[in-house]
Amino acid sequence: MTTSDPDHRHQAGEAHECPERPSSLERSELGFVRQPMVRWLNPRQLVDTAARAGLSGIFGAYADKREMQALAASEVYDQSDAAELWLDYVADLGDGWDPTYTVARLLAADKIELQSEKETHVTQRGRVLVMGGDQVYPVPKRSEYDNRFLGPYRAALPCAHGEHALLFAIPGTHDWYDGLVNFDSVFCRENWIGGWRTRQSRSYFAIKLPRRWWLWGVDIQFGDLIDKAQLHYFSHEVASQVEPGDRIVLCTADAPATTQSNPQDGGGNLDYFERQVIQPTGAEIVLHVTSGLHHYCRYQEPNGSRQLITAGGGGAFLHPTHQLPENLEMGTGERRRSYQREATYPSVAESKRMRKRLWLLPFRNPAFSAFLGIINVLLAFMLSLQLDDAHLEISVGDLGQALWRSPTAFLLMLLLVMVFGGMVRFAHDAGGASRLLLGLVHASLQLASLTGVMIVSSRLSSAFGLEGLPSLIVFLALLALVGGFVGALGLAGYLWATNCLGFHANETYAPLRVMDFKSFLRLHIDAEGNLTVFPIGIDRVCHRWRLSRDPAPEAPWLEPEEDGLKNHLIEAPVRIGQ
Repeated sequence: MTTSDPDHRHQAGEAHECPERPSSLERSELGFVRQPMVRWLNPRQLVDTAARAGLSGIFGAYADKREMQALAASEVYDQSDAAELWLDYVADLGDGWDPTYTVARLLAADKIELQSEKETHVTQRGRVLVMGGDQVYPVPKRSEYDNRFLGPYRAALPCAHGEHALLFAIPGTHDWYDGLVNFDSVFCRENWIGGWRTRQSRSYFAIKLPRRWWLWGVDIQFGDLIDKAQLHYFSHEVASQVEPGDRIVLCTADAPATTQSNPQDGGGNLDYFERQVIQPTGAEIVLHVTSGLHHYCRYQEPNGSRQLITAGGGGAFLHPTHQLPENLEMGTGERRRSYQREATYPSVAESKRMRKRLWLLPFRNPAFSAFLGIINVLLAFMLSLQLDDAHLEISVGDLGQALWRSPTAFLLMLLLVMVFGGMVRFAHDAGGASRLLLGLVHASLQLASLTGVMIVSSRLSSAFGLEGLPSLIVFLALLALVGGFVGALGLAGYLWATNCLGFHANETYAPLRVMDFKSFLRLHIDAEGNLTVFPIGIDRVCHRWRLSRDPAPEAPWLEPEEDGLKNHLIEAPVRIGQ
């Protein structure tokens, strides 16, 4: 184990050559494709993500990349040489171009002026940039890293003259979908990412900061595993340099609070880590920063010094804040701690207002509506409704008889059972009888709407006075169009109703693809040893870009067409004293 030499990493001679500036916004000039927000209800996307999520469990259990990383030399990264230090923290980025580049542009700025009620704060670009998890969506393919993360960040800060900033990252769930293969190649090979340079050799790290501060990035995989090599790194190699009274900023990629009805305790694994690794050193966690939920939320111990901040506003779709509990319990046994919610971004009221956008789901997700329409048509053929004008003047009784007489009756009954099971599984936020009831209600509503669509389509096709093939074509067309729309609208209604009850935060807001209300953290350790957290919010991201008029090699490649990027303090700076 070695301790990095801070002077070695900030020599001007290490700076790489600035790339040639683009002359247009074409892919051939930029070197990447600007991507829209991920459409999570796109059928192809659903299948791809589900498959990779399943495979990631195999990778995690049988091919843990961290076991190979442990063969690399470990380091404690020393940044304690400065009298004061600025750091930046961003997480849950690499989704759509507009929000990701908006945040990257602000991170790349030399200075940001922030106004609070009492004073103006001039903050500086961090000497260290920490990425707290999920650096790319939806899956960690190399092409996705290039287009959704590397391209935007290189365009925001193409290079750095003189002293350059270091970049560290811990993986989130989406980074783990390929077993950290591409995460390792992007972050663990001392690469230049624009004007930032990576230094870590593993998916976890410890940075020694000035004035007896530390920043630890812990890789907890899918929220339930800290590997043996990582435990050895922190408990032996890092702990040997920690002194009693040192203060730790802990970064993990799991948010401990989800909904009022089902808050994750999240304390078992990290409680063990704190008890076995941190407590023997005499150091103390005073700030725990997490990602995974795409908003800003700060909790504070009412009778203690610890702050818990969720800061996942780096570029991905927005998660709601109105379902976050007012009070939160973390840890187990004697180490159980109580927290009180102090601030959220967006506000609870704004979060609730955005929920009504769900009713536009059929229009915002046309591929999903088309998919449901195709399923309706296939079901009609399985019921043999195309034979002998059976699709005309259908009643509920006719559909029941068609179900039993169909050559595929067994498959249809099996499909009904699978639909019910799938709906129960989908209601994962609930538990026990509530989950069973939600699944039953949802499945019943979808089957009832399908029955109604078939009957209405049958009546409409009969109203045209057509027979034979023309009538069948009209019936199937109506079934596809109306059925797809009603099916998507039915899902929207289910999500809206259950979210009002405190469920389905992720499933409700992911299809909305809200790209506004982005955020990141800027941290400052001053000469007196105090830590100040500046939570920076962006109410509206930029949507219209042009090539920058600044010819400097290190200047951002793109700039807003009209007004500059507007940002503000989410709340007053959070000061953590000695």
